[in-house]
Amino acid sequence: MRRLLFLLLVLSLTSCAPRLPSPIPAEPAATPLTLLDHGRFQLWYDCLRGEPHRFSFTLDKDQGHLPRVDNFRIDRSLPEGCKGQFSAKAYSTPKGYHRGHLAANNHFDDDRTAMDASNLMSNIVPQLASHNSRTWYQTELLTECYRDLRPVTVIGGVMFGHAGAALDNDAFIQSHGIATPEAFWKVLLTEDEHGQPQVIAWWIPHQVDLGTDLDPYLRSVRQIETALGPDEPPIEVPEHLKDRRAPHTWPLPARCDRE
Repeated sequence: MRRLLFLLLVLSLTSCAPRLPSPIPAEPAATPLTLLDHGRFQLWYDCLRGEPHRFSFTLDKDQGHLPRVDNFRIDRSLPEGCKGQFSAKAYSTPKGYHRGHLAANNHFDDDRTAMDASNLMSNIVPQLASHNSRTWYQTELLTECYRDLRPVTVIGGVMFGHAGAALDNDAFIQSHGIATPEAFWKVLLTEDEHGQPQVIAWWIPHQVDLGTDLDPYLRSVRQIETALGPDEPPIEVPEHLKDRRAPHTWPLPARCDRE
């Protein structure tokens, strides 16, 4: 009898106790990025969403002046099951966007195969015209100039957003199958005249009319890694350089070959 009363008491207490909240389901793990090796440059690509996230290459002294050919085309070399853009036409509606290169076409103007590879749509994102031809172009111009002094390793990419206000600029999902980036970033790693390593990095919001002054967008490599978040791989820069933040954008060298 006493045992029965004890069991009834336990049951009544447990039924009155507050229920613990259900555990919050974990967010799905980020999709691993797929390496696309185009020889002269490499891309790290999200096959699930069809988005290029990162590019990397090293440039020596500029030896070429091959003319540019805008032979944009769908990348049919993507791995099986890997999503890609389904149109190579211009991003025309709304107006004001370019087919923006991640690995720049002009950097490979000594090699027609590499130039052609840079026009694959896996290396292309929707980019505001003024951002492409003025702001981002300044990073490409610095690269072209400093490669003539010493080899330059270029690492860069874009950041996409997939929720909230980040969806507002995604105008080309229906026409091309790709979202529009929220920010562009780039790191240049080279040496000074004494053979000492030097690094410079920018995080540039994808907005109109930012102009040609890159100084407001200077960051350290560590800051860019933080902005990209823990799901992105680390940026391949020596650890002791990652906290350096250039006080000013490097000046253009005299007699720079802009071609």
